[in-house]
Amino acid sequence: MGLLVATSFAAAQDKPATTSGGQVTVQTLTVEDIASSKFQEYKDVPKGFSMPFVNIFSTSSAIDFNLNAYNVSQHDQRYTGWANLSWMDFGFDYNQVVHRMGNDAKVLYAETAPGVWSMPASLRKYYSDAIDATLPTSARTYDFYNNLFAPSFAAAGMVDLTQLRKRGTYGFDFSKDLPFSLNFTYTHERKDGFRGQGGGDIVSGPYSPVIDMPERVNELTQDYAIKFEYKLNTMGNVHAALTKNVYTNDQKSYFVDNLVRPSDLAYSAASGSIPPYGGPGTAMFSGMPDNDMMNTSFGVFLKFAKQTRLGADVALGRYNQNQNFLPYTDNTTVLTANNTPAYLTSSLQAPSFNGKINTTTYNIWFASRPIENLAVRLSYRSWDLTNKTNRYVITGDLSASPDRSWGAADAVSVDAPYGHPTAINYDNSSKKFQGSVSYDIGALTLEGLYRSTKLDRTYREAASGTDRGYTLAGIYHANDWVGLRLYYDDAKRTADGTTVYGFQMDEAERRSKKTGLDLEFEPMANMGLTFAYFRRDVTYPNRPDRVPVASGVPVAGQPSFPGTPSGLLSAKYDSYSIDFDYSLTEKVELAAFFTYEKDVSVNQWSSTQGSVAAGYSIANLVNHSGQDKTNTFGVNAAFHFVPEKWTFRFGVMDQKVDGFEDVTANATSTYALGRTAYPQYLNPAAIWPITDWDDTHLTSLTASLDYLIGKTWKLTAGYTYEKYTAADAWTSGTTMFPQSPLIFMKPNLGNYTANVVFATMNYRF
Repeated sequence: MGLLVATSFAAAQDKPATTSGGQVTVQTLTVEDIASSKFQEYKDVPKGFSMPFVNIFSTSSAIDFNLNAYNVSQHDQRYTGWANLSWMDFGFDYNQVVHRMGNDAKVLYAETAPGVWSMPASLRKYYSDAIDATLPTSARTYDFYNNLFAPSFAAAGMVDLTQLRKRGTYGFDFSKDLPFSLNFTYTHERKDGFRGQGGGDIVSGPYSPVIDMPERVNELTQDYAIKFEYKLNTMGNVHAALTKNVYTNDQKSYFVDNLVRPSDLAYSAASGSIPPYGGPGTAMFSGMPDNDMMNTSFGVFLKFAKQTRLGADVALGRYNQNQNFLPYTDNTTVLTANNTPAYLTSSLQAPSFNGKINTTTYNIWFASRPIENLAVRLSYRSWDLTNKTNRYVITGDLSASPDRSWGAADAVSVDAPYGHPTAINYDNSSKKFQGSVSYDIGALTLEGLYRSTKLDRTYREAASGTDRGYTLAGIYHANDWVGLRLYYDDAKRTADGTTVYGFQMDEAERRSKKTGLDLEFEPMANMGLTFAYFRRDVTYPNRPDRVPVASGVPVAGQPSFPGTPSGLLSAKYDSYSIDFDYSLTEKVELAAFFTYEKDVSVNQWSSTQGSVAAGYSIANLVNHSGQDKTNTFGVNAAFHFVPEKWTFRFGVMDQKVDGFEDVTANATSTYALGRTAYPQYLNPAAIWPITDWDDTHLTSLTASLDYLIGKTWKLTAGYTYEKYTAADAWTSGTTMFPQSPLIFMKPNLGNYTANVVFATMNYRF
């Protein structure tokens, strides 16, 4: 709107040789303190005076300049604009996005340096001694740990989980004095703060809690792009581009003191009734490594008669990651197989990863209208990813006993030639053909589209497959007052390979159906009605039933168990929306909208137990059937009491999300027995339906009155009311210890009620 207003105002100035001006909006706002981070999750609501918008522009024979500033000096500020000179055009967009993921997160530690979370050794020794002295281990119940850690829970410090993203894009076009087009673009994105609730880090010891910790973010992503285009008169063009992406992470690791070990202690495995001992005094966690990417592309675009177009492009990508490895651990008691301290980088088999990936993409497309009412489009795309990283067999690591003792290397096999399955070079490629035909029959346009993709993968369970589908669509515009669009899409993906547990979702067999309808109805010039419906139905058929497994290998000669597939089985998405607008008179405008959405997904997980002698059976068969229902409606109205002088605006919106997770399990499930040991603590993972599965309710109301003074001043006074409530079985509540061994930060991102009174003044010059 700022751009539109500035442009129209500039056109109204009576200065033929040069035009300049702008506008400034200042605001004063009153709002009570809101504890929940949800109120300002992606925005600032500044108290007192602020500057929501500023525009300055100038146009003359020498320069065309425009600057727009939004939310000046706030966390969510944005600046856009351009400066067009006689020899170069320059444009930019700088945008800050704040994300407040939770206020007052409870943390048992103090951050003594960025990403270093510390706790006094004396307190950790107290916890360690108390746990070691409590035998048998069956006495170490939830109540025992809850009472032991209660003083630390009560004294936990507070941290606001906030991240600030600063993104800027700057473009230079040097084409004016050149016989070809040449432009350069630079983009940078800096992220600082915290990543949010990380889901928990395991710190090994006599008690291995999963501790939810703030994860520091300090990273920079930069993109450089040069684009070239040479026009072939009226025949088309040839073009090329070179892009480079560089990612730098200044927080490559972070450290968390062990809650129950004051210092590194040599590990000893469990023996009979004696539990295991030992563990690190501090756990080290790695961040994302530095990496870069280079892409080169070139192509041709040709134009012929009958609106015939032909294009071809080739793109070559090179990905590199050669960040120095962190040591295996920072635990000083662990030795590698050759008795080298594992906390030294000299114990590593290689100093860095030296990862390399090459990608090659070919695109060819054709479009034409051979006769007046017929349009044809064809395209072919070939994409190939080859991992050129020099792999090696890993001699050992600490994965079997995290951060406590050295483990032997994984066995080399045909499926895992480097031991670790994750050490395999996962290559893949796809070849996609797509063709469509559309035909106009008066006001009706019919279109059909067919697509077929061949998939090939290396060292994935589904080594190959196809993804084929078609779309049928119809668009009808009888006149200016009615329009209808219908479409139906059907697709099927196949998966060829060998699997024990079932293919991963991205490679599994899949059947997808989409249906859409959009109706636009305008019976009068001052009335409009739109109805839209969308449905997507996805199933993952033929997932294999569970078979008995010993040491990760299927037991020979043992049949599978019917009705026990694992993974995502199905998902459905439905949405209905209605939009209505009506101008009663030139002074009264009304609009209303309503949307209903329903999402349903079914996941199932199973495992086996037993032996050849005793026989095999299903140990766990757990089914999660989750759904979300969302109802959103709103009404907006504008009353122009005195046109271009007094205007009253009113709007109300209400959105309610009702989540439900139906969890069922077989009667003999050890999962069910283990999870219901402490039902009084309302463990959300227990086997019962979860009715408050991320339920939310948001209501907002805004009313404002505008008063225009001539063509230069506009005054606005208004009021906003907002109420938000949330209920979630896992994150609601204040206890940091909902279940042993989980320790959560429990930040405040829940309920709030806000009353905001504001006044703004806009001046154009």
